[in-house]
Amino acid sequence: MAPIPEAGLVRKSFTLRKMDLPPSVELTKRSMLRWFALSFGLISEQESRDTVFNVLDALFHFLLSKKQNPSTLDIQAYIDEKYHKKVSEKLLRYHVNKLIATELLQRKSNRYFLNNSPHAEPNMLVESFKHWVKAPVNETMDDVEKVLFKISESYKK
Repeated sequence: MAPIPEAGLVRKSFTLRKMDLPPSVELTKRSMLRWFALSFGLISEQESRDTVFNVLDALFHFLLSKKQNPSTLDIQAYIDEKYHKKVSEKLLRYHVNKLIATELLQRKSNRYFLNNSPHAEPNMLVESFKHWVKAPVNETMDDVEKVLFKISESYKK
């Protein structure tokens, strides 16, 4: 079966989940990482493995705390040292590529960089999220409303 003609119009995809945010989530980095990964669609509701949390922790440690752009080897070493777990390069890249696909992260010369918002200071995670994720999602919602309005009007004729 051939794909629908509009399939070629897709520029990027997001999975967002509307979730409760109880105060208990904000008590630890780990619970905030879990909440973010689930709400941002990096994992499914049924996920039991914790690799993505370790990868996020390592990325944020290097990017936000150390102000460094880590390599895959840096992330693997961090996870091994902190969690005493080995993460294959393939699995690590799988998780990082999800963030690259949303444009929140970039890979240049085998290093990972926060994809900075052009309207903010470098390494501002929230501003990058607003520019690369929130703004496109809001634009998409506006477009969906516009099309739904036109669909409604077309059925009234």
